[in-house]
Amino acid sequence: MHREIDPVAEFFDNTADRFHRQYYKETAGGYNLRVRRKKVLELFDQPGGKVVDVGCGPAEMMEELRKRGCSFWGVDPSARMLEIARTRVREDDFVHLIQGSATRLAFPDNFFDAALCMGVIDAVREPRKAVREMLRVLRLGGSLIISFTNRRSPYAWWRSSVFYPLVSKWHSFRDGRQNAKRKSALGPHMKQRVLFRENEANELLLSEGASLVESVPYYYNVFLSPLDEIWPGAAISVATQFDEGHWRGPRWLAMGYLVKAKKIEHRGQKEGIAGAFQ
Repeated sequence: MHREIDPVAEFFDNTADRFHRQYYKETAGGYNLRVRRKKVLELFDQPGGKVVDVGCGPAEMMEELRKRGCSFWGVDPSARMLEIARTRVREDDFVHLIQGSATRLAFPDNFFDAALCMGVIDAVREPRKAVREMLRVLRLGGSLIISFTNRRSPYAWWRSSVFYPLVSKWHSFRDGRQNAKRKSALGPHMKQRVLFRENEANELLLSEGASLVESVPYYYNVFLSPLDEIWPGAAISVATQFDEGHWRGPRWLAMGYLVKAKKIEHRGQKEGIAGAFQ
């Protein structure tokens, strides 16, 4: 029987090693991953709890969560990402790595104290279903932290709508028609990404019955690609001033938002502070 290949899983299989190394490089992309991780940990409020990281990649969150006494479940569709994670962490009663989908989590209802989803929801074919699944596996009062790419960000819009399409066309031209269907480092994964305005991200969570707690902008990169790759030091320096609060910039300038929400008892209950963000 022919098995349909998930283009997102294949994209991350092909780029897993490069993605993992990026965390440790002094590049704009590496800074983005590190500042996002830092701000997620600042929002995290379930020490000692059971945590699922949906789209865990190479399990970069695991070590910090274990320091907080948490049990960690990492879920990712990419077999290669999980291979890398297993070279870095030892699976035991407190660490579990599972190949799976954000829209079909293989866990019982009300199982986790916290769910994280970083750099994933933009590429999921059914983001509403993914949010519903994460809320399903959370206990009442459990915390959900999701990153969304900001549609109003000049940097995010430029990369998604101009830079990546141009680079993809260049790769197709360079490689020739015979290899045009090959899944490159940009390929279908970037073409299907969906960017969110902040109020759209908030409404997605509210519509599935979550109660909003906080929305935090992050990664103020004002150097449009490829300038951030040509001058990474300058790009990181400027972004750091914004992200650490030394400079104040408009929220729409940030590349992304981290939205923290709580699972509440009645689905569809419109609690929270969404109005403050619109």
